[in-house]
Amino acid sequence: MMQSFVQAILKTQSSYRQIIQRRMREHNINLTFEMLHIMRFLAKNEKINQQELANTTFKDKSSLSYLIKNMEKRGFVIREEDDRDKRSKLVMLTNDGRELYEQVRIIVEDVYSSIEREVNLDHMKLCINYMDEFNEIIKEN
Repeated sequence: MMQSFVQAILKTQSSYRQIIQRRMREHNINLTFEMLHIMRFLAKNEKINQQELANTTFKDKSSLSYLIKNMEKRGFVIREEDDRDKRSKLVMLTNDGRELYEQVRIIVEDVYSSIEREVNLDHMKLCINYMDEFNEIIKEN
């Protein structure tokens, strides 16, 4: 049963990624799902420490560093030294990154709206509550 449950979670995640990526391609937006995930967190924060970003996006430091470097090359983000800790880097969106994120945010919200019209919101609330409970159980093991 556990294996089927985890497979259902992964299948849902994969389907979600695919629809978002398809919609971005339809709008000629060349952005990976992982980049979008990072942009979403950066859009909510003026500047964020790279380690904190890794923690909040559930990415290991090396893969996040690679992603940030790629996003920097594309002009979406910049990194600067943290005045309080010279070893640490602060990451922020550039103006181009913010503009692109705003375009993608509208696309993602449209996807959410179309899905919400077709699902039972009470069932969704139950799923969210159960996933929170399930996550707590996993943390304890």
